[in-house]
Amino acid sequence: MLLSTLRRAVSVFETRGFSSRFYCSSSGTAAASPSDKADSEVEVPEIDADEAAPKISRQVYNEATLKSLKLDAYPFYVEREWWKEGKRMTFWATWRMLRDVKRRQKTQELAPERMRLKALKSNTILPQATRDECAEQLHNLHKDSRPKLILNMCQFTGRSRGKIKPYRVNRHVFRRLADHGQLAGVQRAMW
Repeated sequence: MLLSTLRRAVSVFETRGFSSRFYCSSSGTAAASPSDKADSEVEVPEIDADEAAPKISRQVYNEATLKSLKLDAYPFYVEREWWKEGKRMTFWATWRMLRDVKRRQKTQELAPERMRLKALKSNTILPQATRDECAEQLHNLHKDSRPKLILNMCQFTGRSRGKIKPYRVNRHVFRRLADHGQLAGVQRAMW
C-alpha cells in the first residue's frame, strides 16, 4: 500500500514538473532527504532573490510526510482548477457538448437576473422608460445565458437528433445498450 502510494505521488510530482523526489513548497523548514540514514537536516540551495520563486525543501519519506501532503487518502492526484472547470475531452463526447455544458453553467448563473428583467420588461403597469431600460439590460446579458441555446444531446455521442429523452441517449446507443441488457427497465420485445 505504501509503495503504491509512493509511486502515485512520484508520478503526480513528475507531471507537475518536479523531479522524482518529494518536494513541497514550504516557506522555511528543510527536512532530511530520503537517502540520509539519520533524520538530520540538509540545506537546499537558495534561489536568487531576483526570482520570486518559493523555497523548495526536501521531505523525509514517512507516514507523517504522506499525511501532510495528503497522499494517504483518496484521491491521490492533485486537484487542478482546469480539471474542475470541464476543460477536458475525456468527459465530453465533442466540443459541441463542452460548449453546451458552458452554456448550461452560464444559464444557471444568470437565470435569476434574467427572470427578474423579463418580468419587469413585460409588466404593463411600469412606465415605458423603465420597461425599455429592462429590455436593454436583458439584451446585454451574456449570450450564453439564453435557455433556448441549450441543446439536449446524447451523452455518449453528442448527437442532437433521435434522442430517447428518459435515458438521454441517441437511438443507436439505446438499441445497443438495450440489446445487451445494460439499461434498467428495458427488455427486448419477445412474442
